Amino acid sequence: TICNLFQLKICSNESETKRHLEETIKTRLETDINDLFSIHSFKFQDKNGIQLNNVREFLEFVEKLSKSMSIIKEYQTLFLSFNISYIEACFFETNSAGDRLTEITRCLLQNMTEYIQTYSKPMVKATSSIYDPNLIESSRLLLYLYLHLQTITTALRNNLEARDWQRHAFKLKLVEYRQWFSPIMTFSLEGFVAKIRQIMKRAVEGDNEVFSDEDSIRYSPSSMGAADACTKLCQEWEAIDYPDIYIRYTALIRLTNTICEQCQHYARRTARILSQHRYFTDLNSTRSFNVSKKLCILVNDIEFVKQKLLSSLPYVLNFSTVIDKMIENYDSTDFQQTKVTLERLISTAEHEMNDVIKLIFERVATLFYVSLKDKISKYYEDEKRRKVDPMNDINQYIDQEILRKLYAGLEKVQYSRVACAIRIKALQCLRELLPLQESPDFYERVLQSFGHLALYFEKVCRGEQHIPGPSCEEVTTFRRTLQQFALSTEQLQLIYFREITQTPSPYSCPTNNGVIVFRAAYEIVDDRITIYAENIYICVLYEVFSCHHLPKMDHCGSSDPYVILELLPSRLYPKRPKEHKTITIKRTLDPEFNQLFQWDYLPSDIVHTPGAVLRLSVWDKNMVLKDDFIGECFVSLTNIESLINHAATRDVPVSEVHLRRGDNIAQSTVYKLIRNRAKFDQEAALFLKQRTRAMESENGSDGENPSESYSSTALHSLCCLAPCDIGFGFHSTASDQSYTDNIEEIN
Repeated sequence: TICNLFQLKICSNESETKRHLEETIKTRLETDINDLFSIHSFKFQDKNGIQLNNVREFLEFVEKLSKSMSIIKEYQTLFLSFNISYIEACFFETNSAGDRLTEITRCLLQNMTEYIQTYSKPMVKATSSIYDPNLIESSRLLLYLYLHLQTITTALRNNLEARDWQRHAFKLKLVEYRQWFSPIMTFSLEGFVAKIRQIMKRAVEGDNEVFSDEDSIRYSPSSMGAADACTKLCQEWEAIDYPDIYIRYTALIRLTNTICEQCQHYARRTARILSQHRYFTDLNSTRSFNVSKKLCILVNDIEFVKQKLLSSLPYVLNFSTVIDKMIENYDSTDFQQTKVTLERLISTAEHEMNDVIKLIFERVATLFYVSLKDKISKYYEDEKRRKVDPMNDINQYIDQEILRKLYAGLEKVQYSRVACAIRIKALQCLRELLPLQESPDFYERVLQSFGHLALYFEKVCRGEQHIPGPSCEEVTTFRRTLQQFALSTEQLQLIYFREITQTPSPYSCPTNNGVIVFRAAYEIVDDRITIYAENIYICVLYEVFSCHHLPKMDHCGSSDPYVILELLPSRLYPKRPKEHKTITIKRTLDPEFNQLFQWDYLPSDIVHTPGAVLRLSVWDKNMVLKDDFIGECFVSLTNIESLINHAATRDVPVSEVHLRRGDNIAQSTVYKLIRNRAKFDQEAALFLKQRTRAMESENGSDGENPSESYSSTALHSLCCLAPCDIGFGFHSTASDQSYTDNIEEIN
């Protein structure tokens, strides 16, 4: 080209030609730059006159300039052949593109700072604002402007020799663009926050998709779009890589807090949609609960947002990098606590979202429970009629209509949770509707059917098929209940007496009814047991401050006590053991009986049977009305002495035991089971009569129940005033009636 120009004799010599060409090219570049900025007239002189459309036009212009940087290396190579640095001519010279771009950008940022600050003021609250669109759009434009300026300056630096860059960089005012953005960055951050709020709110508002049961999708497009959009926003912010670490630190806290907050709101709004749009079954129109596809998808949406967005925050926002730079910059390890706090904030939000899902599942389980009631009632009726496989309908309903649909529609982690909730409600329904007055064999059949159901639930509630499912206390408790209900009356009595002879007894009862002193022993004769019981005396301390205060049984402050001795439960013996009764000693609180009783030919294992007891009950003899119960004690036969180590019964150590009165209110489950059998079980009826009389007897006439014992105490008062040999039956044969006769008088 130079030779051709020289031959045309435009210049006198070749060097002059080169110089002239350089000047021409530079002039043309300057003209092109002037024309470029003249065509695109950008004016941002007034903060109140800023129009976002003008900002968008300027951004498009800068974007084109940014894209042209991809071929600037080729331009630089081409112009160097003419001894011209294209980069220096366009960006480093006075009034070049660099200066023009700097001037317009700084003017824009100065006015935009006040503009965006005005619209960010309402964003102090966590709710949306009418100014959100202004704030969001201006922040978006400023972000892209920053990124384009970053691209331009980086390309200029990379396409110049390091030596040339160091020599000319000061001429490029554009390299200071980060400082220009410093006042506006914190306000621009609020635009990101507002955008996240907008995205998460609209994700629920726009959730109008309709899905059929045949659809294989697990998440709604709105939830996936919201999670992806928020993640992209965080990535765009991190792409800025702003050098002021404090601004990045502020953004880390602000964005994390906002996303955690909005994820929780998203979960709650989704739960409300489930109720408002009636995605739950209306049980008024159908007796069975129907699992809808929409229910599964909305639950999956909450799980998706939690996993995709919340769990990824530490990586997307570079928690460790930002915190480490803060520690390095401020020379303080206190910022490490910020990371812990943010991680705890994420964990709290995850727990909150899990709680919302839990509430949804509780609603599902409750509706399932309501739909199951009639089926459980029918099952128990079929069990009473001994129908073959009576639980088959329930098993099919739970498996086919409920859990299979939930398994097909829900994420695995959520399915195991709802399966556990369904299991608990099924157990609750079985427990609450369980008939209480059936024979033991009925409960044995229920126990077998329940065993199959429990195995099924254990399998379906597993998180992983090869890992056993979580233990369920409700299953263990209900199985234990059925096992107890299936026990015979004899076994229940053994449990009852074993519990009541514990020290201390699990059943509270008054102990200020005196002390009975006795000795008990047994011996083995021809492989049979003989039990001896010797009543020495009943000691009652009458002093006011005595801990052994015995309630007075009449107004004379006295009593006519006698003791009944009996072996319980009676069914343990081939023949019902005889009840022994001491003599009645009149008008005393300290009777001495000194009587020896024995039972012969008892089973050899009776003294090794837990629950087999000797009952000693103390009574006050009445002349006309029923005898009053004073107190009782139970002696476990496993604790009585063997005569093998003693020469005679008088060598057996004496026992002193407080007399007790039963509590009619706080009774054990075993007692209630026996009571429920009284209608069809003779042994249970006899036990109930005995215990009822012991628990319902009056406490004497010491002022506690004056109206209830008036007739009895009045007669005793007459006796106190009358001569000792007066009638009223003190020496009649009625005083030696057996305890069985007294039992027959009850009710």
